[in-house]
Parts: sequence; structure tokens; C-alpha cells
Amino acid sequence: MRQLVAVVGVVSAVFVAGCGADEGPATTAPSPASSSSTPATAAPDESGYKPPTTPLVQTPAALTLAAAGAKYLQITRPYNVALESFEKAANENMSVTTLQNRAKLVAAANLAESRALLKVAWPTAVSKQIRALANADAAARSHWLKVATADTKSEMANHLKEATAAASKAPSAQIRQLLHLPKYNEKDYS
Repeated sequence: MRQLVAVVGVVSAVFVAGCGADEGPATTAPSPASSSSTPATAAPDESGYKPPTTPLVQTPAALTLAAAGAKYLQITRPYNVALESFEKAANENMSVTTLQNRAKLVAAANLAESRALLKVAWPTAVSKQIRALANADAAARSHWLKVATADTKSEMANHLKEATAAASKAPSAQIRQLLHLPKYNEKDYS
């Protein structure tokens, strides 16, 4: 199903509002990033003002192909499981409500996958394809959200076609090949 159904993620935001005490603004402890050493070029000016500096960030080393393969399977598994669960529900002609709920899970897993894919330092051999997969996930996301809110199976089918078209551009099979992984087998995820 990975090659047949597009990837989509539920866009959800959690808003956390903090309230300060009546006596004044709340204070927070400095983050570890803000307590890093300052480069020598950030010297105070004649008034004593020292401009803020951006902490130095080290880029992590790229994964080896073997480690990348394991990481890829770990990241993509929840999305693949959600896709297979949706497909099973559709094949068993389950209710619109069940399909909507499964589509929401697919969309959420898609979003998590695309975010996680972009956080890893992939080997050069697959980095381009990983970015393309994350882009395909993003392209399919709105279609899965429409599947999740469709009122009829006919309407769902129309949105699934669009999601499938977006997923067909995903380089999942190529990534598996480059990482020396077995071909996608839906039995591994159902």
C-alpha cells in the first residue's frame, strides 16, 4: 500500500499559555544552548552592551548505510501500519466513521514521519530521496485530511485518488534499494 496510497499528516498544534505572577513577569532558567561559550568577536561596545550571539551548533555526522536502514524502518513503520490499517478497514467495507478515524491516524503518522525524516543526518547516497519522501508526505497530507472529514465513501474515494497520486511520487522503493532493505511487504505492517 505504501506505493498506492499517499502519505498525509494531521496538522495539529498544541498551544500552551503560561501565566506570570501578579508581581511581575515569570522568569525561566537559561537553556543549555544560551549558556554556550561566546565567540571572541562578540565584545562589548563602549557603552558596555554585549550583542547576543548565536551559539555554535555542531552538525551531527551522517549515519552509515546500515544505521540509516534501521533508522528509516523505525521512522516509517508507524505510517506504514496506519496505511495498512486504513486499507484493511476499506477492504472490509467498514463504516464511514471507522474510515474517518483510520484516515486521521494515517494523517497523524504521516506528519510524524515527515518531521522525523528531516531531523536525521542521512548518508549522502539517500539524502535527496529522503527529502523527496518528506515532500511527498507533505503533498499528500491535505488529501488525507480531506479523507478524514469526508461524509461519504464516494467522497473519500475521490480524495484517496488524489492522495495516491501524490504518493506515487514518493521514492520509497528507491530509498529501500539504496539502503539495502527488502522491498515493501504489506504483511510486515498489518
